[in-house]
Amino acid sequence: MATLYVTNADNEIFATVNGLVVYDRKTEGNPTFSDQVDLTPYLADGLNTLMIVGVNWGGPATFKGTVVVGKIERPFSFTAPSTPNGIVFHQAFVIPQ
Repeated sequence: MATLYVTNADNEIFATVNGLVVYDRKTEGNPTFSDQVDLTPYLADGLNTLMIVGVNWGGPATFKGTVVVGKIERPFSFTAPSTPNGIVFHQAFVIPQ
């Protein structure tokens, strides 16, 4: 079992499993929320790649959450006072199935 939890995204965060978009959220003003995505249906036998990408539209940027695989929790976090427009954060996780 694998789950993605996202708690902050300023301005956009999306996640892919093996290249398939499984989550996409756009926000402004760095709100706090409790999004949860069950990744298990998207996992193939063997090793899977979860890619988390943060996009900022200028100004401050924040991306926070946790990836849980079985009983293992791996947090991710990125905060910057100012960034250019575009992709400013990316992190990959390998998930065995």
